Amino acid sequence: MRYLGLSAAFAAFALAGCMHGVGGETAAAVAKPQAEAPDPAVIHANANRVGDIGYTEGYFGEGETRLHYVEAGSGPLIILYHGFPSFWYSWFDQMEALKGEYRVVAVDGLGSGLSAKPLGLEHYDIAILAAQLDAFSRHIGGDEKYILMGHDWGSVLALSYAQAYPDRLHKVVGMSAPPLNHMLNYVGNDPEQQRRTEYMQRFKVTTLEMLQATNAAEVVAQRSYAALAERGDLTQEEVALFHADLSSNERLHAAMHWYRANIPAFDAVADEDMWPGPDKRIAMPGLFIWGDKDQIFVDELIDRISVVEPMVETVRIPGVNHWVTMEDSELTTQAIKDFLADQSGE
Repeated sequence: MRYLGLSAAFAAFALAGCMHGVGGETAAAVAKPQAEAPDPAVIHANANRVGDIGYTEGYFGEGETRLHYVEAGSGPLIILYHGFPSFWYSWFDQMEALKGEYRVVAVDGLGSGLSAKPLGLEHYDIAILAAQLDAFSRHIGGDEKYILMGHDWGSVLALSYAQAYPDRLHKVVGMSAPPLNHMLNYVGNDPEQQRRTEYMQRFKVTTLEMLQATNAAEVVAQRSYAALAERGDLTQEEVALFHADLSSNERLHAAMHWYRANIPAFDAVADEDMWPGPDKRIAMPGLFIWGDKDQIFVDELIDRISVVEPMVETVRIPGVNHWVTMEDSELTTQAIKDFLADQSGE
């Protein structure tokens, strides 16, 4: 796999535009994941892996909080949490590069992939997701410290988790989105940041009926992935995998719950919204990776991450947009490997 070339911001605004003027609500149920069916992305990963180390999948939990995950390799544990709109396979390049030295475990976030897609917003609250992540990490790795990586919403979760659970991690890596408290501080006070992330407010009021009326899942899939195959950024098989992940408007609606549950109105951001607290900081070595063509967050926010979080080093990937795990996987993966190998901050 190479990379997704379109930014999440473009996909978000494209989706928002295609929903203009549609209203209503529905309480249609979301289908539960089928544990018996093998994940086609796992089959593809095993068919296209390098070397003998293969990929296996599993589930954690039951019912509305059930998580699907995929793992490979052995050694120190790394958990990888993707962003929106995506699923575990967006980490394939990093897993390939790290599986020879680490046990890499990529999670389908709640509401995405083959994980459960509950209707209740309470399941997507970041404090609940962090507690679920902690329980999952103990389930697969015991009480030993581990390494956590996240991208986009997964980065918000990973970096905020690092603030809230300082004794659980050796290191933390975030990509393309800051911790929740830093993000909300800017969306609550900076007009330009409010403009750039206005799509989050649109997501909050987007109903399943709106998505169904416009066939939004198909629109997002086509606008996000079709051109990539034409340019050779993704194989046709990989395009099919990402299309399958956005195979229904119900899936897209469930993934949007991350925004509905955690993003307040920009003019009403309060300290209690900034979980785990407005003054919480990261206490272990951290790495923040940012594509320098990404326009979702203002430059000042990115510049200040390493100022307000002195344990976190910021690395900019030149010429890359939002999808740093796939858009230039070699540079991103090398930055991760260098960070993991560096013992000076421990």
